[in-house]
Order: sequence, then C-alpha cells, then structure tokens
Amino acid sequence: MLKTAIFAVTLVSLASCGGDSSNDEYQQALDQADTAQAQAISLAVPSPCNAAAQCGVLSLTTASAHCEVADYHVYSLVSPTADAASAAAANERILAERAVSLAPPSACSTLIQLPPTPACVANTCQVAAPTN
Repeated sequence: MLKTAIFAVTLVSLASCGGDSSNDEYQQALDQADTAQAQAISLAVPSPCNAAAQCGVLSLTTASAHCEVADYHVYSLVSPTADAASAAAANERILAERAVSLAPPSACSTLIQLPPTPACVANTCQVAAPTN
C-alpha cells in the first residue's frame, strides 16, 4: 500500500514538473510545422508573372492549440521555386495536422477564411483588389 502511494505521488510530481512526454511531443510537432511553414513561405515568391493565370495561392495550415487555421499566400506559379513551394506547403499541412492532433484539448472558434484571388500587377503576384 505504501509503495502504491509513493508511486502515485512520483507520477503526479513528474507530470507537474514537465515530465509529460506528450506535451514535449506536441511542442516538437508544433516546431516542425512552424519550420515547414517558414520554408514554404520563403519558397513562394511573388514574381515573375505576366498574367493572373501565372499566380496561385499557397494553402497552409497554422496549428493553433487544438485548432487548424487556414493561411494563404499568393505566389508566382512560374517562379523557379514554385514547385518546391507547393511541395513544402503540402508537407507543412501534414505536420500542422499532426501537431493539432497532439495538442491538449481546447475550444476552437469557427472562422472560415476564403482564399484570396491572385492578380498580376507590375509583374508581381499579389492579392487582387476587391471589386465593388
């Protein structure tokens, strides 16, 4: 009986001192997703372009606690790094989903963000100006 009580106290102490490996795993997954997102964004360059059809929208997922938040970046589909940006974004979404699955439970507010419409202005891809 005494051994059981000491074991229980030890477990509680480890958990309160950061001995919870699942929290470490979540933080590592979050760091990996953040690094992958930075890489994808750095590869998604806005130029060159001659027409809006040469511009695309890079779709990313930001892991925010137990929620996934859409994040979009307009980029040039004809840039030398366009394919690498697209592949990096696909990897980032997988890593972000993993981080979210490991996150401690929390409430998510439902916010739906639509992707922007890309435009080519002065040989640079950017978000199209809103039309009235």
